[in-house]
Amino acid sequence: MAKDFLKEDPIKDLDKQLNADFNKLVRKIHRSLSTKKRSPVYTGFFASSWKAQTMGVKAKDDVYKFKPWAQLAIEGKKRPPVAPKIQPRFKVDKTFNYKRPVFIGNRAKYAAYALERGKVQYFIQGELGKLIKETMREGKLFIASRQTRGLSDEGTGGQAYTEF
Repeated sequence: MAKDFLKEDPIKDLDKQLNADFNKLVRKIHRSLSTKKRSPVYTGFFASSWKAQTMGVKAKDDVYKFKPWAQLAIEGKKRPPVAPKIQPRFKVDKTFNYKRPVFIGNRAKYAAYALERGKVQYFIQGELGKLIKETMREGKLFIASRQTRGLSDEGTGGQAYTEF
């Protein structure tokens, strides 16, 4: 049966497709960051603490207040934990709109320190572009990556934009 092009709304269809692809991308990024490959892992708390939301993510959760990571952190003072536990604490069940900013950040109190190791930066600079191109079928995205001050005074706090 032929489509009635007068009744179709290509702009609305494109908008739906962009939103669906964008939400799929947010979930893929969240899932990717919650791994040992892309996040530094000692107890597993940092890799388990990624969160996607429409406002900035505050790094305020103390590892000693969450099971099973509290026990791993206590044991880790004597020797490195044998079996770190990666278990995402924040599910991505919200539907985001591609026209509004989405922040994917880490809730671990020591996030700035953990980010100094570079695994996340390598993901953003390398694999993220490929992930975006695979997932977003229509349009381009501009990704803003912001550095925060770590334990050193060399953090710029600046912002850089990357086009994918």
